[in-house]
Amino acid sequence: MNALVAPPGRERADLSTERETRMQVVTIEDDNGTLALTLGDEFEVRLPENAGTGYVWHLDLLDPPLRVVEEAVKPALGQAGATGEHWFRLHAERSGDTTVEAKLVRPWATDSVARRFRLAVRVR
Repeated sequence: MNALVAPPGRERADLSTERETRMQVVTIEDDNGTLALTLGDEFEVRLPENAGTGYVWHLDLLDPPLRVVEEAVKPALGQAGATGEHWFRLHAERSGDTTVEAKLVRPWATDSVARRFRLAVRVR
């Protein structure tokens, strides 16, 4: 069963009862949080992105137990220049602990980090 543990000072509803009908979704609001998964679970990390600024989310290479199975950019519909979302779908393929780390950077200037995102993940 998977459950998202909120960062300190925040409350977060346990979505584990919806596991069969809904993909677990993690957003920028879950930065520095913890996610508990069961082997075989998948979840999405959705981060706000406006590629028109030149900044895009880059997911640092993952060690097992997670594997990226899909990555997509979903632009804001009907609003030129509006902030869309960068999605990463991850699959828990082994038991263990890891940290998902992403940074909002300009690809041609990797030292230009505008924001970071971290999520501790435990797969059992």
